Amino acid sequence: MIKAIIVDDHPVVRFGVKQMLSADDQIEVVGELGGIDKLPEMLAETRADIVLLDLELGDAHGVDALRILREASPTTRVIIYTSHDEEDRIVQAAELGVDGYLLKGCGQRELLSAFHSVHDGGTALESSVASKLMQHMNKRSSRRQTDTLRFSKRERQVLQLLAGGKTNRDIGEALFISESTVKFHVHAILNKLEANNRTEAVSIAAQHGIIEMHRSR
Repeated sequence: MIKAIIVDDHPVVRFGVKQMLSADDQIEVVGELGGIDKLPEMLAETRADIVLLDLELGDAHGVDALRILREASPTTRVIIYTSHDEEDRIVQAAELGVDGYLLKGCGQRELLSAFHSVHDGGTALESSVASKLMQHMNKRSSRRQTDTLRFSKRERQVLQLLAGGKTNRDIGEALFISESTVKFHVHAILNKLEANNRTEAVSIAAQHGIIEMHRSR
């Protein structure tokens, strides 16, 4: 049996969810709570496998409830059940190690499937939630990749002059270096930014704040 606890401050929601879960003979609802304060005690008594947790509770705001739950029982699996699909909520929940994130209004089949998947060691994310989490991870990965790039002072100078439309000769004269040295720096810059040409290199560098773009008057 999959032993479940429902935590939601709306009695009607708890009733409806319990009815849906009870339709599965492999799931037993061993507890219901309208707040987080008695959850640690209930977890100890019931040894529930999964907690279905709303993120907006009267006595615990946002992910605070999740933090309290994790402190009380680190190994208990958690499925967030909420009407909030903001990226920051999703990311905070993911960072605290939830096993599932469902939006209220999902169907019974999806809810039951989530419980079985999570109980078996998997995860359960609605498509819209998974999409937002992936977008966040991609953005963070992009920032991390850019942050690891190291440009010498000379390379930054060359990049800034490239942004101004300067030729290799112009750059060489401005920095008092040979054209061959300029070409060397340009080649290194293109490789670091994985750019195909100077224009793309300047665009990427500007997007990530490596150089500043000055508007012409």
